[in-house]
Amino acid sequence: MIATEAKATRRYIITGGPGSGKSTLIEALETQGQRCYPEVSRELIRREARRPGGVTPWNDLEAFARLAFAEMLLQHDHAAEAGERCFFDRALPDIFGYLHERGHGIPESWLDAHSRCRYERTVFILPPWPEIYINDAERPQSLAEAKALHDAIRAVYESLGYELIEVPKLPVEARCEFVLGRLCG
Repeated sequence: MIATEAKATRRYIITGGPGSGKSTLIEALETQGQRCYPEVSRELIRREARRPGGVTPWNDLEAFARLAFAEMLLQHDHAAEAGERCFFDRALPDIFGYLHERGHGIPESWLDAHSRCRYERTVFILPPWPEIYINDAERPQSLAEAKALHDAIRAVYESLGYELIEVPKLPVEARCEFVLGRLCG
């Protein structure tokens, strides 16, 4: 059964630093009929910010990373049940990039869990794009901080053996076309 699931489910990751257009691209892919999973972190930040004593990346990155890791594993497993091609707005290695950029280690058990995940080796990375970068309640980072996170995320994906394909700075429809035109199967 595992071999059949691996062939039926193709899990593609869309990554990059904050404010590079990932969520907009994911939403556009979804409107084109693709199965997509939204960014876990943004929803967690919204939820936790409403809770007294809630955990955010700015007040406790390690605790927030634990929450995001668990949610991303659930997304990964849900995709297996769906049994079709899908796209993720960030994935487990993004958490590793955030932790690494802030000088935190990555728990060995998380690396083990990641090694069992079946993401496609081809990952689409969106470069920093100053012209579209904006801050909001879930994205307080400066553009310089967003660029540093992009670099840390890129380094983590490369260290884990992923093939990164940079998505050009184009209108969202052209970005969709670019991504869909480079899929394996």
